[in-house]
Amino acid sequence: MILAMLLLASCSERTVSDSRIAMGTLVSVVLPEKDAEHMDDIFSLIYEIDREISRYNPDSFISRINSSAGIAPVSVPEDIYALIKASFDMAYATDGVFNPAVGPLSSLWGFGTEDARVPSDYEIEEVLPLLDYRLAVLSDEERSVFLPIAGMSLDLGGVGKGYAADKVRDLLVSLGVDHALVNLGGNVLAFGEKSGKEPWQIGIRNPDDASSSFARAGVSDMTVITSGGYQRYVEEDGVRYHHILDSSTGYPFRSDLASATVISRSGTLGDMLSTVLFAEGAEKAAESAESFGVSFILLTVDGSVISSDSPDCEIAVMEE
Repeated sequence: MILAMLLLASCSERTVSDSRIAMGTLVSVVLPEKDAEHMDDIFSLIYEIDREISRYNPDSFISRINSSAGIAPVSVPEDIYALIKASFDMAYATDGVFNPAVGPLSSLWGFGTEDARVPSDYEIEEVLPLLDYRLAVLSDEERSVFLPIAGMSLDLGGVGKGYAADKVRDLLVSLGVDHALVNLGGNVLAFGEKSGKEPWQIGIRNPDDASSSFARAGVSDMTVITSGGYQRYVEEDGVRYHHILDSSTGYPFRSDLASATVISRSGTLGDMLSTVLFAEGAEKAAESAESFGVSFILLTVDGSVISSDSPDCEIAVMEE
């Protein structure tokens, strides 16, 4: 999902910016000019994360787990294991609304690839038994993951960019950078304060008009992440099928939300929750967001905006 970033440049500070393709999307980074030397370090880290967790990379840890389904557990590094475990914890907390074991279904629909299509009912029925996240065996002691049925597979597309935002934040801290803006294809890390003295102003994209925003969040040292059904989809017989898939039915979730935005200090949590809130719909989403202690902005399909009150950010809804 793409959020418009309202980069209101400070007259007292010069910045540098760069945009490159990474993690299957356009990644943009804005740094103070004094920290320009760290631009390559940031992108190198993002490329490394993509190599580690992309299911499209046959050498990634996720691909190793998937290719060993029904054969043997696979041990992974501590941070990758923590990410996978957090994904399964969210699956259990949401009764599978967020499901890291949705890989076979994701492959069937092919969103984000040239092979995107609407599968047949028969094809969907065939893969549903492979989506049961409760079957996966995670060993904290061995830091291993085992998918017990051949054909099962993980897909961390619903959390990967948020995780990358958290790792980039850690890197910025270690490099001594005090503020920066990183947009991972709509997963926005607003690190520190803009120009070191005021909140970043992040515009939330209007799904019907990519050039405008319907709301704005003033944030410092937070991630702002949006999920919605308007960016990646396929159409067949006049019906639009978006990419947020319900592993209990095999089809996209039916939601009364056009988009769901989560504002959180944790990109990993925010990325997962933005998917959950969109899937749950307006009535339940606000309750779920509050239970996880995050701020939110919900846009319903009829144009209504529901947002939280929070000391962590200032949310403003645009006047029509």
